[in-house]
Amino acid sequence: MKAFWKDFFREISKNKGRFLSVFFIVFLGSAFFSGIRSAEGDMKVSADRYYDDVDYMDLKILGTLGLTDEDLKDIQNTEGVKNVTGGHTLEVLHKVGEKEQVVKLIALTDKVNEPQIKEGRMPENSDEILVDESFLSYSDCKIGDKVTFESGTDEAVTDSLTGDTFTIVGTATLPYYMDLNRGTGSIGTGSINSFALLEPEVFTSDIYTELYVQIDGAKESASYSDEYDKTVKKVQKKIESLEDSACDRRYQTIQEEGQQEIADAKEQIQDAEEKLADAKQKLDVGEVQLSDARTTISKKEQELNDGESELKAKEAELESGKQTLVQKTKELESAKTQITEKTKELESGKQALESGKKELEANKIQLAQKEQELNAGKTQLEEAKTQLQTKIKEFETGKSQYEEKKSAYEAQRSQIETAKTQLETVSAGITQIENALTEMKNQLEILEEQLDKSESSDETYETLLAQKTELESQITAQSEALSTLIAQKEALEAGISAFESAKPEAEVRLEEARIQIEEAGTQIEQAKATLSQKEEELNAGQVQIDSAKKQLQEAEEKIKQNEAIISDGEAQLVQAQNQIKEGESQILEAQKTLAEGEKKLTDAKQTLAKRRTSLEEAKSELEAKVQELEDGKAEYETAKKDAEPEITDAKQKISDGEEELAKLEVPTWYVWGRDKITSTESFGQDAERISNIGEFFPVIFFLVAALVSLTTMTRMIEEQRQQIGTLKALGYSDGKIALKYFAYAMVSTVSGALAGVVVGEKILPWVIMNAYGMLYTGLPYYLTPLNWHQGGLAVLASAGCTGVATLAACQKELMSKPAELMRPQAPKNGKRIFLERIDILWKHLNFTQKSTVRNLVRYKKRFFMTVIGIGGCMGLILVGFGLQDSITAIAKNQFVNLFTYEANVILDSNVSEAEKEAQQKDLKAYQGIDEMLELYCQNVELQSEKKTVDTVLEVPKTLDGFEDFFEFRDRVSGKHYAFPKEGAAISEKTADMLGVKVGDTVELKKGDTIVKVKISVIVENYVRHYLYLTTETYESLFHETPNYNQLLLRYQDTSKDYEDALGEKIMKYDSVAAISFTSDLIGQIDDMLRSLDIVIVVLIVSAGLLAFVVLYNLNNINITERQRELATLKVLGFYDGEVASYVYRENIVLTLFGIIAGMGIGNFLHHYVIQTVEVDMMMFGRNVFFRSYFYSGLITLAFALFVNGMMFYRLRKIDMIESLKSVE
Repeated sequence: MKAFWKDFFREISKNKGRFLSVFFIVFLGSAFFSGIRSAEGDMKVSADRYYDDVDYMDLKILGTLGLTDEDLKDIQNTEGVKNVTGGHTLEVLHKVGEKEQVVKLIALTDKVNEPQIKEGRMPENSDEILVDESFLSYSDCKIGDKVTFESGTDEAVTDSLTGDTFTIVGTATLPYYMDLNRGTGSIGTGSINSFALLEPEVFTSDIYTELYVQIDGAKESASYSDEYDKTVKKVQKKIESLEDSACDRRYQTIQEEGQQEIADAKEQIQDAEEKLADAKQKLDVGEVQLSDARTTISKKEQELNDGESELKAKEAELESGKQTLVQKTKELESAKTQITEKTKELESGKQALESGKKELEANKIQLAQKEQELNAGKTQLEEAKTQLQTKIKEFETGKSQYEEKKSAYEAQRSQIETAKTQLETVSAGITQIENALTEMKNQLEILEEQLDKSESSDETYETLLAQKTELESQITAQSEALSTLIAQKEALEAGISAFESAKPEAEVRLEEARIQIEEAGTQIEQAKATLSQKEEELNAGQVQIDSAKKQLQEAEEKIKQNEAIISDGEAQLVQAQNQIKEGESQILEAQKTLAEGEKKLTDAKQTLAKRRTSLEEAKSELEAKVQELEDGKAEYETAKKDAEPEITDAKQKISDGEEELAKLEVPTWYVWGRDKITSTESFGQDAERISNIGEFFPVIFFLVAALVSLTTMTRMIEEQRQQIGTLKALGYSDGKIALKYFAYAMVSTVSGALAGVVVGEKILPWVIMNAYGMLYTGLPYYLTPLNWHQGGLAVLASAGCTGVATLAACQKELMSKPAELMRPQAPKNGKRIFLERIDILWKHLNFTQKSTVRNLVRYKKRFFMTVIGIGGCMGLILVGFGLQDSITAIAKNQFVNLFTYEANVILDSNVSEAEKEAQQKDLKAYQGIDEMLELYCQNVELQSEKKTVDTVLEVPKTLDGFEDFFEFRDRVSGKHYAFPKEGAAISEKTADMLGVKVGDTVELKKGDTIVKVKISVIVENYVRHYLYLTTETYESLFHETPNYNQLLLRYQDTSKDYEDALGEKIMKYDSVAAISFTSDLIGQIDDMLRSLDIVIVVLIVSAGLLAFVVLYNLNNINITERQRELATLKVLGFYDGEVASYVYRENIVLTLFGIIAGMGIGNFLHHYVIQTVEVDMMMFGRNVFFRSYFYSGLITLAFALFVNGMMFYRLRKIDMIESLKSVE
């Protein structure tokens, strides 16, 4: 027995490669199986640990009119409630330059929702603040900076807080903001960008915005578990039962407070109005008395003013006459001076005109001479050009002849060079053939010796005889080829010798012709340069002459103009002299008239002065009375100014208060569990997605690994059948012999499975959670405990597959007798394969190609096992890439191809239709807005016999332009659907979950009303569940008009700046409750699904590693099984490279078949996996892109080539002598 176990361990040591291949295959399969399937539990355990550490709330309660201390006490007294904490929140704006972000201020709470400090410390004073990390990155602030907030509404921040400026003391995370999404808001752009934490005393209101509830026993249960949900739901229902009484109480309190405030305001208005009325009456009496006095004085003053006006007019008229007289006198003197100067100018102009005429005639004569000289130069230039053209033609002819001779010489020389190269090739070929003939003759002698030693009945005799015949045929063919090459060599040598003898004389003639051509070219270039210079000189002369002609013409025109000017000047001079004489006589008459007017003005001034004195005395008396009245008015206006704002504010408050009280509705409570907190629920759903992947993908992965392990052990037992026969002959029982191989399989399998479980459950969940850490930045740590349930399942499955295969293979061999086992297994009978029957194709294959085809067909078991193994790995890689294709297509398919609008505005249902229409009309005029569609949106339930699904009901106000906002089509055929006039359109995923098809009827539940609706169309959709009805269908079903509460917008500019500006404008409308942009939704979905990318990378890498191990193992087995065959090829003279290519050719063909099979396997697996991975609220894409097939095939082929390279060293080490020894 000791020798038996020694042989067992020697077997492991001897075949390390096989042992390690089984180990690593099982290692990869177990690691992936247990690691992926444990990831969901590890994610939820990590989250549960974090929730417990920060005392995360179990319920969050919101009230539409806030929550009071009485509400808090009622909830605290509810059975099952452990603790209730009141919270305050406020949305504010923070601006830095042009940047603006919406910040949610949250009051710090004790022992619930505790923040985790990332950097810095907790606030210690009311002017300190703890901020979100995204706040710093968005605003470019840092710890220690002061920040100031604005309300974003008409009210001041200080109405709700004790101050508006705070100092940043640190950064932190909150459990209900574990991801990057901060939710929607009611100010700014409608989206909250970050949060910040303040001391509770900073908030001035006594009314809580929300309550945080912790439940007895919830902390002891694991989050996301059914036990936790059951514990929370039980208490949640009890708290919801308090809603009606608490909301009625809050409603009554607000009504009473509002009525009291209105009554106080009305009393204030009445007192202020009575005081103003008394003061007004006294002022009115004084105003009447002053009015009479003003009337009398006004009449007297009007008479005096009329007289003074008339006097001023006469005085102004007289002064104007004086000024006119002085001006005319000056003008007369100036005219005389001008006449004298003009006379002198005319004389001077006449002299200059005569001089210009003489100079013009002289220039004309000189110009004519220059033009005659220029024409003579042009004639000479044309003659020279003609002579040059003749020489150029002669030069071109000579040059062309030279080029032709040179080209002919170069072509002949090129042919000789080619002939020399051919000569070298032919010589080398002769040498090679002679060497090959020598080698073949040696091989022929060896074969003849072997044939002489062999008997005709021997199995190898026929093979050797066929090889001899083939070799003799090759020797004959090579001899004929040698004779042909020797003849070619002699012909080439003769041609080269003839060329070399004529070469010197031809080169001398070509050189002489080249020199003559170059000299002629130089002369022509010189002549061209000379002619060009002459032509430039003539052109310059022509330009000078043309310029001179133009100057002469201008001079002639100027002389003519000057003659006309002189003639006109003489006529004007005579006319001016006559006008001066008339002006002197008019001035004398005006001087007499002015003297008489001055005397009359002096008398009138004395009379008006006496009347003005009497009027001023009456005015003084009136001013005293006016001052007395003005003092009374000032006192009245001051009192009125102080009272009017109070009256206006009070009236406005009364109006607003009465309107608010009239609209006031009984408040509503929202009691939310953690499943309503976006980040908490999203984390749970992401964990479930990983679980869905783990339901199927690792199983397939594991099955491929188990299949290859099974093949390895089966092949091992078949190879060692002789050892089994020897052990049986030595007296070992079948059980002990089987135990050896079973133990070998168990050691490699169980050790690999255990190592894979430990590594897989520690590393894969950590990698996956670390990937999700990019999305869930609030999760501080990742726990990866060992999951022995999944690990044990992996170990048992691995051991079971390999163990059963090992025992089955042993049973087959142990049924034979020792004598049969100790002899080599008889080779399979050779048969003609299908391709051999196709003569045209088979004849064109060489020896190695025929061998490859025969080997592939002969070993069918190896063929199919290899193809299935490679195809399985290729399929797993394709599934990884296909998942990525399907997941990344969601956002684009949903919000680009199907939902084609850019923004969704949520309307306030309490605002009147007239106000909505006015604000929508204003919005439509906003720059860039192309279209708008109003619709009714409501969450409903769809029920069938199979399932109940929460669905979004969409009812458009009109179908005009609906196709610009939504695309109704069939996912498979791409067929476009019109909006059904009757019945409903339902999303594809919803129909699948309900188990309905077109023509079926489903129950639609809205509130307490349940109606039946027929399915008319099933449309493509990827995110959430939707049901579409026309307005007419909705009204016929529910007997009410839909309250349109959404507005969809379409525009072209989707830049962040435009959408921020649009969001700010829309949020200012009273009719708007919130706004969401499609670009933000795409980003959120991409962020949510991006974390799956690393999981997909893990799938692809793991499948790639499995492909490598599978290929290595199968190639290793193939070489081991065919060791004698490959050694025989070496003995027959095959080089290492030829032996390797003999094996590689089969491997590559098998790999290509495996890739083709893997495409089908991967497509099938992808279709199944994608449905398994999907969550209820989302449908992934169904298509696998071409690039994924390409990448998967390329990776598989790359691994195959790499493994072939590794196998080359194994092939080189094959010992020909040992492998060919007899095994008998």
